[in-house]
This record gives sequence, C-alpha cells and structure tokens, in this order.
Amino acid sequence: MRTRHDTLEKNILALFSRACRQGRWDVAEHLLCALEASGDEGDGCEQPCVRGPVVDAYLSIASLPSKP
Repeated sequence: MRTRHDTLEKNILALFSRACRQGRWDVAEHLLCALEASGDEGDGCEQPCVRGPVVDAYLSIASLPSKP
C-alpha cells in the first residue's frame, strides 16, 4: 500500500511545484498542507524520514529568488 501513498505524494509535490512556478501561493499553501498531512501517517519505521516530498517542497521554497 505504501507505493500508492508515495505516488500520491509525488503528484501533490508536482502540483505544488507548478503552483509555485505560476505564482499561485494560495494553492501552493494548501498543497503543502496536504503533503504535511500525508507525512503524518508515517511509514511504521521508528527512524525519522531524512528526505521526502515535504522536505523537497520546503527546499523548493527556500530556493525561490527573493524579491528586491
């Protein structure tokens, strides 16, 4: 079942990136919340996730050019 969950997260991340590129910050915020909610389930592993869609989303925000 984890594979379907991973695919959902990848699709949400792709939509998040698209919303950011198009300047749709209102939509991007909701998609980021969806990524965070999907990560709350966990994968049953005791170790924290080092890298995943939520981290990728925050890294893409950090790499956006700042406004002058």
